[in-house]
Amino acid sequence: MEKYYEIIQSASLFKGVSPAEINAMLKCLGTVIKEIKKDNIVLLAGDKPKHVGLVLSGQLHIVREDYDGTRFLLAAVAPGEVFAEALCCAGVPESPVTVVADADSTVMLLNFQRILHTCPNACIYHTKLIENMLHMVADKNLRFQDRIEIVSMKSIRSKVTRYLESFIPEQGRNITIPFNREELADFLCVERSALSHELSRMKMDGLIDYRKNRFTLKEQLTDLP
Repeated sequence: MEKYYEIIQSASLFKGVSPAEINAMLKCLGTVIKEIKKDNIVLLAGDKPKHVGLVLSGQLHIVREDYDGTRFLLAAVAPGEVFAEALCCAGVPESPVTVVADADSTVMLLNFQRILHTCPNACIYHTKLIENMLHMVADKNLRFQDRIEIVSMKSIRSKVTRYLESFIPEQGRNITIPFNREELADFLCVERSALSHELSRMKMDGLIDYRKNRFTLKEQLTDLP
């Protein structure tokens, strides 16, 4: 676990908790480290969520499938980010989504019941952990509302614009998104060929430049109606 300490300590889940206290808390939170191969499932839809997960390396995808097999990509989870915390907090008996490894990954699983019930050995910091988790649940809810707004837009250009602009506060105008073309099309609920065509048009119009999953946003992008 030592090689992941930097990621663990920088994670929002442990914001405001000292390294020494993090070490003490991990011992009493039922921490389990798992290596997950690409395309293997971390949490299967229909299973009861019991752990809050923290990605230490690689990347996970959160997906949902309709009864007809249509697959929807809801989110990507990168190192330092958590997953299943909202499901655990909601107490759902069955997960509505599947969490799958998009690449060979390492995750840290924390027993939710041990998070929920404060530990007498680290009470002050345990309370901070719960506070951090509630902040993350609220933030994720806002991000989910943003996605609803994006996919409800009528044109592909407006969807792309709104999605790319969401990265500006953290990355500026030179951004890296967590999806390849097929995954981005899935996330935006559009056809891949139509997405590729619209990206080419936006590049020709001088709105964006890109290479694979790296984009440069031009100043006039935010002026679009």
